[in-house]
Amino acid sequence: MIALRAAIAGLLLAFGASVASAHFTPNSEIGLAFGRTKVVADLVMPASELSYATGIALAHPDGGLGGAEVKMLSAYLAAHLAVRAPDGRGWSVRIDQIGLSHDGSSTDIVAQITLTPPALAPLRRFDLRYSGIIDRIPNHFVLLLVRTDSDSGHLSDRPEMLGALQQGNMAIRIDRGPGSAWRGFVSAIGLGVHHIARGHDHLLFLFALLLPAPVIAVGRRWGGYGGLRRTAYRLLAVVSAFTVGHSLTLIGGAFFGWKLPAQPVEVMIAVSILVSAFHAWRPIFAGRESLIAGSFGLVHGLAFATLIGRFGLEPIQKTQSILGFNIGIELVQIMVVAIVSPALIVMARTRFYPIFRATCAALAGIAALAWIVERVFGVDNFVGRAIDSGLGHALWVLGGLIVLTLAMVVGDRRTMAAA
Repeated sequence: MIALRAAIAGLLLAFGASVASAHFTPNSEIGLAFGRTKVVADLVMPASELSYATGIALAHPDGGLGGAEVKMLSAYLAAHLAVRAPDGRGWSVRIDQIGLSHDGSSTDIVAQITLTPPALAPLRRFDLRYSGIIDRIPNHFVLLLVRTDSDSGHLSDRPEMLGALQQGNMAIRIDRGPGSAWRGFVSAIGLGVHHIARGHDHLLFLFALLLPAPVIAVGRRWGGYGGLRRTAYRLLAVVSAFTVGHSLTLIGGAFFGWKLPAQPVEVMIAVSILVSAFHAWRPIFAGRESLIAGSFGLVHGLAFATLIGRFGLEPIQKTQSILGFNIGIELVQIMVVAIVSPALIVMARTRFYPIFRATCAALAGIAALAWIVERVFGVDNFVGRAIDSGLGHALWVLGGLIVLTLAMVVGDRRTMAAA
């Protein structure tokens, strides 16, 4: 039965159950983050079962843990967790934090523990023994996971399952193999590519800013084609400003702890699309597109910063990963700009471009409004789903853009010939 429950938990994890934000079984979890000089373990234990196993009453009037409780739990963990190098020498085990986590239906004890190997011992190969709760409760088990391992290229948002500990099997040999900074760098590039390619709101914001780039503002309306040199400069300025903006907040999040709650950030991203869509319809900040791109880029960077927790434990790892992540984002942005910009420049020379620009601006505005409603009220809506589904077929959309460009050029020439 114990093995069956462990297998079921593993299958849940394999199919995407979130162990980072919720405890999907009444059992414990140890999540490991590998640096280059240390390993950090995040330990989650159900409070009810820990209280039963230890006899420590964990309920506290203010919903937290008292000093005496923290001291007893620290001693308990120190007595039940041991890490040894392959030659038998013990690692340093330092308990940094212990607290309570509530999710409405259950309460967990969460602890962060720093594990440091002895001199000259390998960091990525060791024996871990943990007997908390499982030494007293036979049907309890402990999932052992890798949350982040930059040097093995594991920067995914899905933890990697290593195994399960249970009564009669309280130790496991962990061998992560040789690490490579290059592997982590390449993985970060891939993560950046994946994130921005699936970040429909980020790409739609960029597209909305590109729409008016080939034309010039005449009063409160957009006029005709502004010329290749002017267009190229505006395109470069917008993309560069957006890159600088999101890079600044990504770096700030990684090294200085800059962050905001996810909901207002996501709402502001949708607002940025709405503002850019309106500007694509009627000029409201003509000539200052790069300033707007950079300002809203700061907001978009806060959304990217939600990923920094898996960018490595140490500054050098974070620096390499952030650089790779940004390169991945830029590769997708450059690809989009390289495909979209020529089409927009060609379209802007035809009489059909004002209709196309206004239609795209309207669609972007509708998408933004749907996302704002969805993100403010937490209510899924069919408009948002339809837009996400359509943007999920970006290659077909880009292919359609090329076909539409050719159709506009042919139609414009026929009209001129008829005249």
